[in-house]
Amino acid sequence: MNSKNSCRKGSLIKAIWELTRAEHGLMYGFGVLIGLIVGGGSTYVAAILGFFTALFIQAGTFALNDYCDLESDIANRRRDRPLVRGAITKSAALLVACVATALGIVFAVILTLFLNDPLLFAFAFILAVLGILYDLKMKEYFVVSNFYIAFTMAVPFIYGGLIASGRISTELIILSCIALLAGFGREVMKDIADVKGDELRDVKSLARVYGVETAKRVVIGSYLLAMLLSVVPFLVVNTSYYFNFAYLLPIAAADVLFLHTCIGLRNVDADYGFMRKETLMAIAIGLVAFISGALCHF
Repeated sequence: MNSKNSCRKGSLIKAIWELTRAEHGLMYGFGVLIGLIVGGGSTYVAAILGFFTALFIQAGTFALNDYCDLESDIANRRRDRPLVRGAITKSAALLVACVATALGIVFAVILTLFLNDPLLFAFAFILAVLGILYDLKMKEYFVVSNFYIAFTMAVPFIYGGLIASGRISTELIILSCIALLAGFGREVMKDIADVKGDELRDVKSLARVYGVETAKRVVIGSYLLAMLLSVVPFLVVNTSYYFNFAYLLPIAAADVLFLHTCIGLRNVDADYGFMRKETLMAIAIGLVAFISGALCHF
């Protein structure tokens, strides 16, 4: 009996993890920490509050996204989505979305009171509202969806910088631009795989409006620009990344993965699921590069 209960709890935890894309939420949280480190650092309390603000707001956005996209996900046979598999009910998914978003707002309020900076709450609240609007309607407008998700991948670094010093440094601007370009490419690549399901909600993606081949060229262009921009910190004087191989080596590994994806996109039978995972790994390695570059120098 206990083993059955344990299995059910394990299945529910897995379903919630998949529903909220917890691995993405953790990366958003670490993005805040990186922005905080690059921006000059702060207290441990502020770092923890900033981390959980980003994690829970994004978790709520992802959960609501699956709730709203159930029909299109079924059409796209997205068995990786717990709602499609029936691993979690629709009402439970909505509850998770509401609770996660509320927790993110609560952490933002505590952070604002702790640092006495209303901008931090306003920033987090606007992002939470944009996430809800995106899930309900915004994603249906041409390319808005892609830019929004890319924007959310860049914002954590800015938020971390604001927590650290109330300003945005040159390094953080470059890092945010890299994240924006990489994120935009990943989202357009996802749209290529989701063309059939997007027809149900009349989502005007690049792949639907201009065709798959044009969308592929946009993806490759975004990744190549991100790769070129990733070299800039290594060459900018008066920064912790200037000729710093603690940054260059991991960022080079991330760029190799992006380049491999660009080559894979040229295949007719491209495995978009694998390439999404590959580019997510590349982004994670890129985060490691910025952390090691900020903390070490050799």
